[in-house]
Amino acid sequence: MDMVTVAVNVETTCGTCRMPMPVNTLAREVGCPSCGRSTAIGEDLWQALLRDPIYDGPKMLQNEGRRTSAGKLSASYVRRGPCCHGCDKEIPVASIQEVRQQAMLGCDACSVRTWVRAVPAELARALPNVTHLAGEDPDPTAVAPGPEAEPATFPCPQCGSPVPFDGTNRACTCRFCSASVHVPDQFVHRGRRKVAARWFLCFDASIADDAPSAQAVAAGLFDWKEPPLAAVDAEGNLYCAATQAHWVPVEGKFPREKDDHVLWSITPSMDVRWLQRGLSRAVHLALSPRGTLLVTGRGKADRPWLSTKTGLPVQEADGTVREISGHLLAGQDLACDHDGCLLIMKDGVVLWLSPGGADLPERRDAAAALAGARRVHRGWDGLLYGLTTGKIVRLDASGGRSHEMKLASEDQDSQYSALGVDAGGNAYVLGSKELVRISATGEQSVILMSKRDKLPRSGMRMAVHPDGSFWLFGEGGAAWKFDASAALVFASEKEPRPPKPTSTDVFQAQMAATKARLLAEHEERSRLTSEELAAEKRKQRPAEVALLVAIALFLVLGLVAVFLM
Repeated sequence: MDMVTVAVNVETTCGTCRMPMPVNTLAREVGCPSCGRSTAIGEDLWQALLRDPIYDGPKMLQNEGRRTSAGKLSASYVRRGPCCHGCDKEIPVASIQEVRQQAMLGCDACSVRTWVRAVPAELARALPNVTHLAGEDPDPTAVAPGPEAEPATFPCPQCGSPVPFDGTNRACTCRFCSASVHVPDQFVHRGRRKVAARWFLCFDASIADDAPSAQAVAAGLFDWKEPPLAAVDAEGNLYCAATQAHWVPVEGKFPREKDDHVLWSITPSMDVRWLQRGLSRAVHLALSPRGTLLVTGRGKADRPWLSTKTGLPVQEADGTVREISGHLLAGQDLACDHDGCLLIMKDGVVLWLSPGGADLPERRDAAAALAGARRVHRGWDGLLYGLTTGKIVRLDASGGRSHEMKLASEDQDSQYSALGVDAGGNAYVLGSKELVRISATGEQSVILMSKRDKLPRSGMRMAVHPDGSFWLFGEGGAAWKFDASAALVFASEKEPRPPKPTSTDVFQAQMAATKARLLAEHEERSRLTSEELAAEKRKQRPAEVALLVAIALFLVLGLVAVFLM
């Protein structure tokens, strides 16, 4: 039977130097890699932080990720199998289950060792149903010490020679020019920065019996208020950023509706690849051919590039997260070029930025050719397209305007809002009443029409695959997939969905839970009262016995006195 495992990444901020501090082990005290000071983490704080991963983690979908926080700690957690930190190869569950106390498991692919320990007795109460902890920073008393790191150096500001320093004493002297050198804090912190590594909570194998389905419709992913932002990669994997609404209980009141902003990816066979919850509301979604994904939204200054494989932020070699400034991404549309650069439509002007957010002046001519466009899109054919009112502008590989196609719509009132291009250069333009396909040579055909096909509808969104198949998304969780001939191959409305609790269902469940809690509290009070009465009686019993003995003794003495008289 398989073991359910949940990966957690925990971070905090050092109270001394205020630098981000990874917490890569379940310990009462963690040292800061920047300043070396220790930070205490109490048992109550650990219990509060791990409550959601322990109780919700086994119920989540495979590769579903969420976030939680408690006090000064923050954590992200994902339901996934245990893996090696070196090469990401999965660690056999049987190897973990064989560990009786603690052990170092070596990876047969990269030789990196993973520390595994059975949950100690003092943590059993805080980690119910968890049998092992895997992937933590090793206990230095449990493993042999590794080789010492090379001494850090800082370039002398006078002669440029490397000045060694120990990371503690910032005042050094250059051995070549004898200049006094002060090593800045930023350099020390950067040199000492430690990556927040995932470690795993391994649950008892019986938990796997209740593991949820990983099929997208059965998992309830096709549940949104407004049409989601969407994209399709070359393998046919679908990426969606959507807003889901659900009712949450409120103590003593009627449930309130809460929005949950989610980002997920599914395979062509509709199996869930990964799922991220608790995000900010998405505004734009751009898929890069470099295997990364950028989702812009409100409420965050910087936006991280995400991995298309996991949905998690992409980390550089030094452990930092690759981010781009949020204010640069605020525009009417966002697209990603074939080399990972970004095209941002802002106030009728196209800005061309590097993946890190730097301006690219050498591409301003190409950007100027798209001035006035409402939508910008990099097609699977490698060319750049812009959608303006009633026409499409196509740019060649060098960025020059090569073709302009006027939309010969049968319905002049149709408002075109989405654009997609397949690998053959066929452009798909989505309006409120029709979907038009324009070939690379300019021939136009209406492949879907509201009057004829009941699709499209106003406000829909679209995602086009390289082979010419495409997705359409409507309100209320509605989604349709068509092949290259525009034949319907999937409709979410025809698939069985899990029942969604109504406000009444949540209220009744809340009332039932409150009733059960009050009944349990009443029974507990009754039990305690009974125990208190019994204890009081036990306390009174010696006094009663003593009184009876005294009475008996008095009577005996009285009888003796009468007899002597």
